[in-house]
Amino acid sequence: MEIKEYIESGILEAYALGACSENESREVEEMCARNPEVKIELGKIQQAINGYASMYGKLPKVAVKEKIFAKIDLLNDSKKETKIIHLPLKKYQYAIAAILTLFILSVIGNIILYNKYKASNEQLISLNAEKTFLSENMKVNQVKIDKMNVDIGVLTDLSVMKVMMKGVEKSPESLVLAYWNKESKELFIQIKKLPMPAKGKQYQLWAIVDGKPQDAGMITMTEGDSSLHKMKDFSSSQAFAITLEKEGGSAAPTLSDIYVMGQVSL
Repeated sequence: MEIKEYIESGILEAYALGACSENESREVEEMCARNPEVKIELGKIQQAINGYASMYGKLPKVAVKEKIFAKIDLLNDSKKETKIIHLPLKKYQYAIAAILTLFILSVIGNIILYNKYKASNEQLISLNAEKTFLSENMKVNQVKIDKMNVDIGVLTDLSVMKVMMKGVEKSPESLVLAYWNKESKELFIQIKKLPMPAKGKQYQLWAIVDGKPQDAGMITMTEGDSSLHKMKDFSSSQAFAITLEKEGGSAAPTLSDIYVMGQVSL
């Protein structure tokens, strides 16, 4: 039996109330010696029972005693015969035993119910946390699905022109694809192969318009990312190129750090 099941079985409550057999008491004491968690729980139960007894175990008031003796004096003065009924001691013993049994069962029942409530409450908290986690996961997945749908729309649009930007001398194996819709002016790029930039560096896309380079946006790279990156809109361009610049970009391209370049087919 696991420690949690043992604690919730009710045997610790029975032990604290003296309702265990000799073997059960020995078992509880051995469990307490081996498992600090069981010992701590038993201490809590004993404190709870002592607190309950302190709260409800009150001595009779002095005024009650005085009233009883006053009644006896009054009966003696009026010389009335009082019929005294002697109840057998065994009846009192049975009554007291019954009351104690009911009290013990009530305390044990309340503690067991409390332990079950606590376990159910912990389970509910765990389920709520799991629900929140799944909900957040669904939101993240939905964003990915929406992005994927946009990418598919761009890739399958017949109005979109694909420009292949191949690696130059700086990085001959690099390859980046540009998807440009002249009608909507939207421009996207897809990184096929490009070295990860060093710290403090960032790739920048350029559109060559009438022979002059114009900033087409900064590229935020992540390892293994093959999705489309939305860049700045352009209505005309003769070519596209990517250079490695300082983080945040430059006003003009660093010609010695051109990585890929591609001509727009007319």
